[in-house]
Amino acid sequence: MDTKEQSLLNYYYSKLMDHTFDEKDVYAFLQLIRNRSKENRCINELTDFVVQRDQYTGYIKGYLFEMRKKFESLGKTKTALRIEDVFSFKEMKNGINKALEQWQLDGLTNAQMNDFVTCLISILQQIPIMDDDREIGKLFFAISSKQIILMAEIEVYQNMFKKTNAVFPVLTANNSYLDMKKQDRYDTPYLFADKVIEIMSQDGKLEMIIPD
Repeated sequence: MDTKEQSLLNYYYSKLMDHTFDEKDVYAFLQLIRNRSKENRCINELTDFVVQRDQYTGYIKGYLFEMRKKFESLGKTKTALRIEDVFSFKEMKNGINKALEQWQLDGLTNAQMNDFVTCLISILQQIPIMDDDREIGKLFFAISSKQIILMAEIEVYQNMFKKTNAVFPVLTANNSYLDMKKQDRYDTPYLFADKVIEIMSQDGKLEMIIPD
């Protein structure tokens, strides 16, 4: 890493440490640590997805289509449907902290990592899910009283004639930012399909800007 690259990394790292990091910093920070994380699948795939968006064809897209197949097989097999994030919070934290260790930087705490994942979720909202040239779904920002969620909505066929949409979480973070009233006893998330959420830093704390 040359002197200028190190200076840039230190800039974004200090913003994470001070809780002044926001969604506009995600692109640059991921690109900087990706350059030194060539064997870290989690960091590589997330960076490529952020940059390439609907043109991305890597592991995360494969995960989305695998989940689609699982929903389409419901009722046809006895296998229970198990839904897990494409990358867990722990996996993402370990990946970033391993990269930071290479530059003798302290790892992120859970709170700092939560800020990063929340910004990442915001950046990834509204990406269309493409099957060849046809849009079959989209990623949305969702929030419950306890979680910030990158939610996928994707069309599934239960037979040749019956089509419906499946909704499932892709990435999650803790909601320590916004006081949300539970929609129901299951704490069903609010899904922002028609609104684009913006994550900004205000006075050392992330703020969610929700359009009227």
